[in-house]
Amino acid sequence: MEVMIQDDVFLEKIFKRKWRRGIAYNCCVMDYLSRPQKVLFTVKRIMEVPLSKGRIVIHYWEEDKKMLRIFARHGIIDYEIVRPYKNGVTPGYINISISGDSLNAKFLQELLTRHYGKDFSTDNSIDIVPYMVIDTGGDEIVAFHFYDDRGFYEYFVRKSL
Repeated sequence: MEVMIQDDVFLEKIFKRKWRRGIAYNCCVMDYLSRPQKVLFTVKRIMEVPLSKGRIVIHYWEEDKKMLRIFARHGIIDYEIVRPYKNGVTPGYINISISGDSLNAKFLQELLTRHYGKDFSTDNSIDIVPYMVIDTGGDEIVAFHFYDDRGFYEYFVRKSL
């Protein structure tokens, strides 16, 4: 079976931690770091991963306009609103395509700063759960699940399971 970065069903199984066969993961707990330290550490870790192509998936409980303003501020144009948020329990869903030259570190810093600030109810925070899936160009995919303000999971998945 060839694992693809666009396979939402497979990725959902990984992110919900129900399927582990052939998958290694790393949990990074950053409870004792300040928010700026968390953001810098996370962005540095993401930028260390070789990127051939990838995508950022954002589940959000905010007005679409708020998300679109962030994208416009950072020149993010290759995105798709798969499901808009309609003020309910079901989150909105945005898919952003990235490649080696389109990964914007400043965008990641703002996104993660605002995400990690949500549990502290800080000003300018947004209610999102971001995921990132990176095709390294080799024989593995690296996936990140940025849960609440405490840290992230990093998954290492071989393309051929």
